[in-house]
Amino acid sequence: MYLAMAPDSNKPDLRPAIAGDVESFSDKDSLELLVRAEHPSAPLEESGAFEATPSLIADGTALQLSLSPELWEGGIEIFRPFPGIAVATWTCTPKDPEALRQLARKFVPTHDHISVHLFHTGDVSYRFGQQVFHSGESVGLVYYKPDPGEFEQQWQEGQQVCFTTINIMEEGERELWHRLGIMPPSLFQKLRTANSTEERVYELPNSLLFTQLACALVNLPSSGVAHTTMLRLKIGELFCLLGEETTLINDLSASGGLPFTEIKKLSQARAILEETTGTMPSIAELSAMVGLNRRKLTEGFKKVFGETVAVHALEVRLRKGYQLLKETQLPVQEIAEYCGYGHPRNFSIAFQRRFGCSPSQVRRQK
Repeated sequence: MYLAMAPDSNKPDLRPAIAGDVESFSDKDSLELLVRAEHPSAPLEESGAFEATPSLIADGTALQLSLSPELWEGGIEIFRPFPGIAVATWTCTPKDPEALRQLARKFVPTHDHISVHLFHTGDVSYRFGQQVFHSGESVGLVYYKPDPGEFEQQWQEGQQVCFTTINIMEEGERELWHRLGIMPPSLFQKLRTANSTEERVYELPNSLLFTQLACALVNLPSSGVAHTTMLRLKIGELFCLLGEETTLINDLSASGGLPFTEIKKLSQARAILEETTGTMPSIAELSAMVGLNRRKLTEGFKKVFGETVAVHALEVRLRKGYQLLKETQLPVQEIAEYCGYGHPRNFSIAFQRRFGCSPSQVRRQK
């Protein structure tokens, strides 16, 4: 908080210093050196990833880098909303995926910062140890210092991708707490103290709130002060959402008596069931998708969520069917197929048993 006299008033202005101290630079070297000092990494010029030195954009509040045309087309915009927090939006089309895969190994985070990746368009695969995530199927990842040789990125030639990376040092966490009164989510400490690469990555849920946040980050105002101010608020929103997500996982862990890593995978399994259209994955397929054996998946799911995988999958399918009957004009046969039923009669029997009325009765109630 800052203390100042409000215009035309004798009362002090206690509004948080959100926009009043946005730094604007007249030369790119000053901002570049500042970002480098706060976020040490491999020298960008020596990597071969970029075509030229950065240039200033957004009224001197951000840097823009052009990518090496031999490897990819596009560029990166880097903002510094708070000391200790750097936000980079990548928009690029890979030309040489194998060279980029080798290059990515040089940029594995080795310093003490949390990395958040929010995905917008395109598909890049991320490998953390034995776990593989696809940006085309996920809203984002949060991770901390993968072990050497345990991290890879795989790009697809000719496919444009857009994603935002947010690197958060402990100084940045303190700045956010001081300026906005938002504490760092306990998830960060869990990732920092985890033993293995697989335990130091967390996949964000594909919820509406996280999806809207990711979308908002690439649709901020172009003006430097407005962009930075909005970006600061969005970083605060991210911290709030991550704090809420961590609280939920902690509650589940306490109630089920299971390790944090297993709770993450069980939550991922539930998210997969809720996002699947058509035929639901089998227990064996779901086990492989989340990296849990069959026993841990089935027993852990029942312990944490209070119902079996099969019961939850059935409930998800029937709820989707009910929603489609109420909100669309799709024929019952198409809705049955969408919900994973090969025959409309089987769908109707299950629907009647669950809701006490037939699909046609629900449709007539519209």
